[in-house]
Amino acid sequence: MIQHQVLDDFTFLENYSSSYDYEENETDFCCASPPCPQDFSLNFDRAFLPAVYGLLFLLGLLGNGAVAAILLSHRAALSSTDTFLLHLAMADALLVLTLPLWAVDAAVQWVFGSGLCKVAGALFNINFYAGALLLACISFDRYLSIVHATQIYRRGPPARVTLTCIVVWGLCLLFALPELIFLSARYDERLNATHCQYNFPKMGRTALRMLQLVAGFLLPLLVMAYCYARIIAVLLVSRGQRRLRAMRLVVVVVVAFTLCWTPYHLVVLVDTLMDLGALARNCGRESHIDVAKSVTSGLGYMHCCLNPLLYAFVAVKFRERMWMLLMRLGCANQRRQQRPPSSSYRDSSWSEITEASYSGL
Repeated sequence: MIQHQVLDDFTFLENYSSSYDYEENETDFCCASPPCPQDFSLNFDRAFLPAVYGLLFLLGLLGNGAVAAILLSHRAALSSTDTFLLHLAMADALLVLTLPLWAVDAAVQWVFGSGLCKVAGALFNINFYAGALLLACISFDRYLSIVHATQIYRRGPPARVTLTCIVVWGLCLLFALPELIFLSARYDERLNATHCQYNFPKMGRTALRMLQLVAGFLLPLLVMAYCYARIIAVLLVSRGQRRLRAMRLVVVVVVAFTLCWTPYHLVVLVDTLMDLGALARNCGRESHIDVAKSVTSGLGYMHCCLNPLLYAFVAVKFRERMWMLLMRLGCANQRRQQRPPSSSYRDSSWSEITEASYSGL
């Protein structure tokens, strides 16, 4: 039986196969049974994924492009948190740039060749990991600043935050090496189509899933949960209600990350347990898992579009800087050039996060 998925769940883009083995692994025990029919999940994916990916591509590119433009327009005054948020917006924007390719793959087949298959798969995973690790970096920076009154970026060399970002991107590139090595455009006789998929056995697929779960979700989530639990406890004890309100942007961003990606990882974990034989596998369950992976992966990608909306609704300075940028571009009424009351805050950052971190307790 041939296991067939786009990026083999590791990149969240299923190629709509419920079987669970590869051509290179024909001697596995699973091969004694015929593959399950896939008509329902295939038809669902062809209708669902292109529409969702197209919408998320437009929203994610516009929203994250606006965030990057606002931050870069004030790059001389960026704090460490703002720098991390800039890299986060870049990661989200680059991730959604790959979605049109997967939309075509879902609707028809992979028509872009093996070279672009490797590049698109690696780019997707680099930016997925970068989003999670950058949120963890922001959490740790806030934790040191508020809980331990240690401002390693503000008082250290200016290049320290840049070096941290370089290390994060380097780790992400390392995690994406399997895509560059093992992904290729391959013809599937059962589907009568070419798709971008891995060319290694099932155990390699399981190892990559575990790497994704641990390095791309669990570890960053544990770092964020611990840091913000300690921060909120300190602010509550010190009665720092204003600073606690100022932390709301990052807390909301972290909560959004958790809600968007947890369902997907739970579904993939169930699928992995079925692959390993820990859970019974049958055709009905496979079909439900395939559909669940498509729906929850779309929810995960939605996180790339949510961050700019959260900034707009939660961060006062973001709205102010957005309005100033629109006026500069001639897209807003020049008569409303008066700055809103929020301009009384410091101009060191458009985000309220820095206000809480560097004002002390």
